[in-house]
Amino acid sequence: MDSRRIARYARRGLAGAALLWAGVGYAALPPALAQAVARGARVFNDDHFGSEVRSVADAASAFADMGSPRAHARFMTCAACHVHGGRTRGQLPDGRHIPSLRNAAAVFPRYSAKSHRIVTLEDQIRHCVKDGIKGRPPTFGGATMVDLVSYLKSLATGRRMAIGGAFQ
Repeated sequence: MDSRRIARYARRGLAGAALLWAGVGYAALPPALAQAVARGARVFNDDHFGSEVRSVADAASAFADMGSPRAHARFMTCAACHVHGGRTRGQLPDGRHIPSLRNAAAVFPRYSAKSHRIVTLEDQIRHCVKDGIKGRPPTFGGATMVDLVSYLKSLATGRRMAIGGAFQ
């Protein structure tokens, strides 16, 4: 189940059903955590963080449907590059492929040779929002960050911890 379906179930108050179908052990999750994961899925799909950048993939399909009500490209979101809720390999607007996010929470923190520092999952989220989406990154410890981290960690449920390891 992708993050759009999780978010749709969450809007109907069925976060538990959505997470169960997503493969998250919902029975073991307290309701507040299940709701945070569902909100994180909604943020992942729908929040453009104040960016005015439009999704390239959506723009291409919009040109194909110029006469339709869908002729306007959507704003960039996490889901614009990380397709299928981050569960499969994604693609950047320039065409380069990016790994899935299924084990992202299991491989952070990581050392960045480029910036010569340790990068946490929260740092990476802020980088993607600021430099990829061109939006205002969520604050460390803020509700949006907590929800996004909860969602990404739900994708890694059952994955082996491999701090600094390779993305799958």
